[in-house]
Amino acid sequence: MRYFDFYSIGDEYAHAGRYIVDEEEIIEIGNRFDPQPFHIDEEQAKNSFFGGLVASSVQLFAIGVSLGNHVDEEIKPAAVSALGFNNMKMITPARPGDELKSTEIVLEKRLSKSKPNLGIVTFRNVITNQHDETVFEFEASALIKVKM
Repeated sequence: MRYFDFYSIGDEYAHAGRYIVDEEEIIEIGNRFDPQPFHIDEEQAKNSFFGGLVASSVQLFAIGVSLGNHVDEEIKPAAVSALGFNNMKMITPARPGDELKSTEIVLEKRLSKSKPNLGIVTFRNVITNQHDETVFEFEASALIKVKM
């Protein structure tokens, strides 16, 4: 486990996991949570701004969280809870067959004022595709245990 004490501002962690974006999943998640034509209908998507099916922000956020949590124990945060998410940006569309990966960068850290055994760390999560193009990014703050 990676405790609060081990994080430094500017640290960068590239996660080993990869996620292949699946066409059926784009349509399923689109139908369930974001029923825009470019998420749910291949023919209508061809005539859209995107020129084909693209993953929704809901799906990209879920993939980003998943990639950040499916990591080896030595780099897994000793997290107690997520505190919030900010500055979500969709930069390049994710399409069926894209292979996504995640990198986290430590932006801020501070000890909790009310709970001295916990600290708050804010990360920028950057999701890139197989061409190293940034697809999606967001900031996440988490409550993390201090090593005693």
